[in-house]
Amino acid sequence: MRAQRILTMDLPVLALTDPVSRALTVMDECKVMHLPVVEEDVFKGTVSEAELLEMDDLALIAEARLDQESIGMDLHLYDVVARMGWSDVDVLPVVHRGLYRGAVDRSSVMRFLAKRAGWGFPGSTIVVEVLPKDLSPAELVRLVESDGAQVTSFNVAAVEDSERLEVTFKVNTEEIESLLAMLQRHEYTVQSFHNAPEVEDEMRARFDAFMRYLEP
Repeated sequence: MRAQRILTMDLPVLALTDPVSRALTVMDECKVMHLPVVEEDVFKGTVSEAELLEMDDLALIAEARLDQESIGMDLHLYDVVARMGWSDVDVLPVVHRGLYRGAVDRSSVMRFLAKRAGWGFPGSTIVVEVLPKDLSPAELVRLVESDGAQVTSFNVAAVEDSERLEVTFKVNTEEIESLLAMLQRHEYTVQSFHNAPEVEDEMRARFDAFMRYLEP
């Protein structure tokens, strides 16, 4: 999946001759903090709301500091997500040979993650922690499948101030009580789980019973 597959042409662009007041109005209407600046299809840069708020409303976009951050049409979507996070922007212009071809905004990225990366599939999300030497995606998938479920998405991130890794994965079922028990037997540290009503209800019932036990 490449950037060109999810770029949008619906996002308005600004011209160098546009006043700051118009740019801020468009940003507010589109709920974005950045907009591309384009002249006759040539990409000139991206202007931020923060930059415009420091300027006079009657000033022109040509007077603003423009960021030259852009991406190519063939950049993979995972790299698009990373670039958007590193750059702290909500719009990334897609440029080919200096010409503006559209933009990727956060909403299009979220739609991709929900529909194509498995984040939006029905089921439960489980978060476990492991040491790097113990991480084996193949083993984790095998354990899930041995319990009759399937992994529909998988993500690994470093745990801040720790040597451990946080593994977040989604399975295609809400019935995960036996899977959680299996993971714990295999020495996975289960940090959290979501969208598993039967487990959440059971744990809530146990908590309520414990609280009643503590009552005088």
